[in-house]
Amino acid sequence: GQYDALNIATLASRIQYTMLDKIALGLLVAGLAMKAGAVPMHMWVPDAYAEAPAPISLILVVNTQASLYGLFRVLFTLYGVNISTQTVGWVIVILGVLSMFIGVTMALIQSKLKRLIAYGAVSQIGYMLLGVGVGLATLSTPALQEYGIKAMEGSIFHIINDAMYKGLLFLTAGAIIYCTGKRNLNEMSGLAHDMKFTSVFFIIGAGAIAGLPPFNGFASKLIIYESVYKFNPILSVIAILVSILTLAIFVKIFQSAFLGPKLMNVKKEPKSMILAMLVLSIIVIAFGLFPDVVVDKIVSPAVNALINQMDYIAAILGGA
Repeated sequence: GQYDALNIATLASRIQYTMLDKIALGLLVAGLAMKAGAVPMHMWVPDAYAEAPAPISLILVVNTQASLYGLFRVLFTLYGVNISTQTVGWVIVILGVLSMFIGVTMALIQSKLKRLIAYGAVSQIGYMLLGVGVGLATLSTPALQEYGIKAMEGSIFHIINDAMYKGLLFLTAGAIIYCTGKRNLNEMSGLAHDMKFTSVFFIIGAGAIAGLPPFNGFASKLIIYESVYKFNPILSVIAILVSILTLAIFVKIFQSAFLGPKLMNVKKEPKSMILAMLVLSIIVIAFGLFPDVVVDKIVSPAVNALINQMDYIAAILGGA
């Protein structure tokens, strides 16, 4: 390329912010947002998540989270404060709001279990983009920078939490499909009679994705709500409303799949499935009960590495 380098720190130290560099930024944002499944580049997510086996869905979840962190690295570490942070930040905020709203509204009309969860996953991506977008938009505004940093902490924390509860929900969906052979919610009923463990694990995952205490989703969403409110109250209200709709969606799933008359010919969950769901459930609850540990040990250092571009460049290239 024009800078004869692939290392982010080297590129960040050499970049001249020409028109070509700005075009590259747009392409990188679009590509990574598509890989993350953000609206309007989300079209692949419902199809891929719905058809993939549960273990592959977990890999897709990790891939999505990695793409988001890659996007954040491009915005903060590669380009940093030398771009119009407020303008680009608002672009990311708008992508986040669109992802939240379109994801949750599309989920409301789905009848296939994994496809419904997939649209819920798209909606959750919006929270991560919202927090980081606010962080970027306030980066050059000292009066709001504190709230921007907290919003970023909520966003990074939500990336971690989302991987846990979304993985749990896809495992519960995989267990349901394995034990019943059915994918459509309209064909399910009374699974709590035969799949007691899965029903409990589903409640934990549903509570987390809806942002209910004491689960991990509540901890990260609360940080986002409070910090984003200081930046723009309307954005915070939208985020809360989307969480309420998300709760309605997963109440619908629970009512359709687990309550009602007992479904015939339902197999028992294998112990391996129960163990995998149990491990994720414990993490979801632990991160919800002790969020400060995760924020202090993992999230805050990650956010500091993102916003301190020059420190990162010096740390990587200092000995060069």
